[in-house]
Amino acid sequence: MAWYPGATKMELQPESDDQPAIRPTQFILHSVGAPWTARRLYEFWRESTNLESHFGVGYGGDLAQYIGTQTRADANYRANLRPDGSGAVSIETASNLEHTDPWTDRQVDRLVEVGVWLHQYHGLPLRVCRSWDEPGYGYHRLFPQWSSGGTACPGDARVGQFHDVVFPAIVARASGRPADPQPGGAAPRTLGEYTDARTALVPGAWTTLSVNGQTLISGAKAYTATVFLTVTVPAGSTLQGRFYHQRADGSRWNGPIVERIATVGASFVDFTHHGSVSEGETVRFEACYDPPAPGVRDPGTVSASRARGLYWT
Repeated sequence: MAWYPGATKMELQPESDDQPAIRPTQFILHSVGAPWTARRLYEFWRESTNLESHFGVGYGGDLAQYIGTQTRADANYRANLRPDGSGAVSIETASNLEHTDPWTDRQVDRLVEVGVWLHQYHGLPLRVCRSWDEPGYGYHRLFPQWSSGGTACPGDARVGQFHDVVFPAIVARASGRPADPQPGGAAPRTLGEYTDARTALVPGAWTTLSVNGQTLISGAKAYTATVFLTVTVPAGSTLQGRFYHQRADGSRWNGPIVERIATVGASFVDFTHHGSVSEGETVRFEACYDPPAPGVRDPGTVSASRARGLYWT
């Protein structure tokens, strides 16, 4: 089974162990018809029903995964597991009771992140499904074979968002061409910072990097950014990096982790993220490394850091 590193793992049992394996070929988006958090979705499926999805996301972008993506989940009727062993990965999203509201910006960001990861990890093709069993991306009501009794899920507003915002952003990010987060809006501002101040990396510990200050972006609604690092750690170490959004109350949202393998001498690595930002959040970046073998505890050194990107206010 496979678990998306950007989601909180809330494993459903016995479903996670007992249900058969699938070969993931589709990503189907749902709305639950309730304003629930990702944890409340987990509790609902654990206690009340066996029609679970692989993922759940709340209004605030809280994302959880309940079943590995190579195990069957039961929210998609005949697409759950087909005779050839293929099946759909599903995500449930918080909504109002009537399925009439649009996805929030934070929900859109999570849907895109999971969609990109499914393309990169499982090889889902970047196209909207043209039939109920064709690989690709879709939403619950797209084909009758995906719902046992017919459904309007995820609602008209979200179907429009899927075609106009969500799926184009998945394609853009997965293909390396970031979509403009504000089509037709004001011109973006540029991010361009550099420092050669040295920063120590302790094995297994996340360190927020200062590139002329820990805050890379503030006052933005959306951004696309890359951090380039010159790092010296033992060869074969795993370098990890992620963007995160710091909130005024001290809480934070963590972006997906990206990994690079260190080479002999200095390694030149890059980490990219595209996302939306809620009011009051600032964008920061942190890194850590895992040694190549047990017992190796040599500290690493970041000797140069560059941050480049665009952001929209």
